[in-house]
Amino acid sequence: MNHAFLDRYARLSSPIHKLKSSSKLMAGIIGLLLLLILFPILNPQSTLYCYAGYAIGLGLVALISRVPLSFLLTRSALVLPFSALIILVNYISGHFSGPQLLETLIKSLLSVFTLLLLTSTTPFHAIHKQLSYWRAPELLIIILSFMYRYFIVLAGEIEALERGIKMRHSSISGWGRIDVYANIIAMVLIRSYERAEKVYQAMRMRGFTGDLT
Repeated sequence: MNHAFLDRYARLSSPIHKLKSSSKLMAGIIGLLLLLILFPILNPQSTLYCYAGYAIGLGLVALISRVPLSFLLTRSALVLPFSALIILVNYISGHFSGPQLLETLIKSLLSVFTLLLLTSTTPFHAIHKQLSYWRAPELLIIILSFMYRYFIVLAGEIEALERGIKMRHSSISGWGRIDVYANIIAMVLIRSYERAEKVYQAMRMRGFTGDLT
């Protein structure tokens, strides 16, 4: 298990890594605003060109940063099942047209790629410090901090469950495997809830009132 999963490449040496964390965080926020607000209100033909230009720009930044493209692309692809589910529900309900389906998928991939590139070139503690300096909502900072810390624990539990499944059900395939992995998802949700309750009770007992400083 890699204990630096989210920002494992954040300490490389490249021109992008040497930029100030405030500049990179601001660039990431502006990029997300362009993707989610500005581009969608343009006419369809201009929107496609904008998405293409944005993707090319992200690729150039990734190459300069020396973060492996394989890492960024595979991690970005993890959002596809969730995007596909949202797209399918909206398509069935008649809220999305064909072009809107494609646009939603592109926005999802580029947004995740942007965030991955940010966390892969900026250590998380620097992002946390910059958000505090900008006086971001304390609740948001606390949530991000706990997500970063306990994601490693959650990833470890998922790996343990996967090893157990492979040892006990190595011969299962097809729909049987889908059923097994559905059980894994249910177990992860249950364990996450139980751990969150334990962490909350432990912090309350130690006098935590929501202040991280």
